[in-house]
Amino acid sequence: MSGGATQLRARAARLRELLREALQAAFRLVPWPTEPGLRAVGAPGPFSPVIVTGNYDLTVRRVMRALRGVDAWLVVAPSNGINVWCAASGGMFTTHQVVTALKTCGIEDRVKHRRAILPQLAATGVQAREVARRCGWRLRFGPVYAQDLPRYLAGDQKKTDAMRRVRFGVAERLEMAAAWAAPAALVVAAGAALVKPAFAPGLVALAVILATTCFLVYDRIPEPRRLLFGVAAVAAALAGVALAGGETPALLTAAAGGAALTALLTFDYSGSTPTEGGSHFEERSWHIVLDRERCRGVYSCWEVCPEACFEKRPNLHTVDLAHDGRCIRCGACVVQCPMDALAFEDAEGRRVEPDAIRRFKLNLLGRRAVDAGSPGAGAVAEPPEAP
Repeated sequence: MSGGATQLRARAARLRELLREALQAAFRLVPWPTEPGLRAVGAPGPFSPVIVTGNYDLTVRRVMRALRGVDAWLVVAPSNGINVWCAASGGMFTTHQVVTALKTCGIEDRVKHRRAILPQLAATGVQAREVARRCGWRLRFGPVYAQDLPRYLAGDQKKTDAMRRVRFGVAERLEMAAAWAAPAALVVAAGAALVKPAFAPGLVALAVILATTCFLVYDRIPEPRRLLFGVAAVAAALAGVALAGGETPALLTAAAGGAALTALLTFDYSGSTPTEGGSHFEERSWHIVLDRERCRGVYSCWEVCPEACFEKRPNLHTVDLAHDGRCIRCGACVVQCPMDALAFEDAEGRRVEPDAIRRFKLNLLGRRAVDAGSPGAGAVAEPPEAP
């Protein structure tokens, strides 16, 4: 009887965990904070690796799940309950948060080394050399995905090319589609409930279908892709209603719903994917440039670029910007380069200084206007101006 009760409790706990993860995946566009602080994974000791991440609950649980069978310390730093990449790019997961977490969580009393591993996607906001200067911890940027952490640790903390690059395969696309479909479906269902409840099921289905289709094929549509996708969405909605025998009110609702959902889904498409730059303003015309006179072959850019834009040239002690067409203007390479050999240039060839990228982060509209500060860097009075 006791064994059966234990099994039931274990199954109930697993079910709660699955439901919690599904809920957070569906509504990942809103913060899901967990308590910052120190977690022990397995049975870590004084020489075990120290891994740092943000306090987005879904990320913390996925990291701990990925590290099963590994003895490690996990430092959860405050990131406003937002995932690492968005928080780092938006000025909510920065050098200050990492330094504060390392100094206050108690890890310094638990280990006999001062080396920590950060997610690679934190490189847009956390300056590794500044962390070392302020608190003596040496940072390395680990793999993009938590699932690669065990192999990374077992491989003497060396990343393969696959570990350094972001992916946007079918699984990632469907997860992002769900994150947009769920809130969109709630909005249209609530609107329909106030006006015409009978339209709610159809509009919810339309939201789910359009979100899924958008994240599966939108980046493969030629320009003007927003217009083409919108026309196709409205036409498909009208065809579905017409085939179902809907009359004029239903047809008008389908057309309006298709247009509104298209506008919603495509507005921040670039900021919702790892394959395009996440800005709607001046950065759309920026491009990365390399000053070969300053480059000393530190390779921090190669280490943190999520699109593998750089190639090492060890014999020349430099890098090549071999695949600049892949650049999504995340700024990680600019932030980490200790020689300021990398910068952005706008469409007129004006240089955007590295200190501006380090200090000013992206707001919700993708404009570099959030002043995150930059201790130890040169002063910047104003955010970079639009060209």
